[in-house]
Amino acid sequence: MSKTQAKPLAEQLANILTVQGARDAEVGAAILKAGKAAASMLEHCKTAAAMAAKQLNPEQELPARIKAVTDLYAADFATAGHNVRALFVDALTLHAAASTPVTVDLMVKGKKEETHTTAAFAATMPKHAMRDAASQVRAAHGMGRKAGGGRKVTPSTPAVPQGNVVRSEIDAFSAWLDELPKYLGDSVYHPRIVAALIEAGYSLNKAAKGVRVRGKAAA
Repeated sequence: MSKTQAKPLAEQLANILTVQGARDAEVGAAILKAGKAAASMLEHCKTAAAMAAKQLNPEQELPARIKAVTDLYAADFATAGHNVRALFVDALTLHAAASTPVTVDLMVKGKKEETHTTAAFAATMPKHAMRDAASQVRAAHGMGRKAGGGRKVTPSTPAVPQGNVVRSEIDAFSAWLDELPKYLGDSVYHPRIVAALIEAGYSLNKAAKGVRVRGKAAA
């Protein structure tokens, strides 16, 4: 191969190496455009859900209430796509159960913080927090489990009292307390326990790993 023939090949190799080792502005622009489109889609879904919330029928059970409104726009979702429908339904679910207490993680000054709020306010939050809150609402109202949820708890059946023996209030409480760790570890019951405590003015936080807290029985 002559030097004249080799020169164009060397230049081609140099061009290939340059392209592989440098940022392509067109690729970067496409990525940024995709990011903006995703953010825009979320905001449009939130806006649509907030408007559609006015069509929710408070006389219906929560699942039926949400489905009735979602079905009105079935043709629109068929064109817009599954992701749009999923975001819309999550946002609409939060509006439909506006007063339900939820707990979400938000980034505050670069740190993740647990935030207690209501479903209605969670509808204005970032995508991850909004979807997590919607899952909690569904779990609290028996509409399904949170994504990735564990096995549903099957509480042990209490022994049938013999004769005239009646289980005392203390015995009943003790039996419930024995089952509590199972309920707290279940994806369906845990959000409901947390929601009930928040509504009563309390909060539930998991102890640090390795730390065991023991309570003292009242006299």
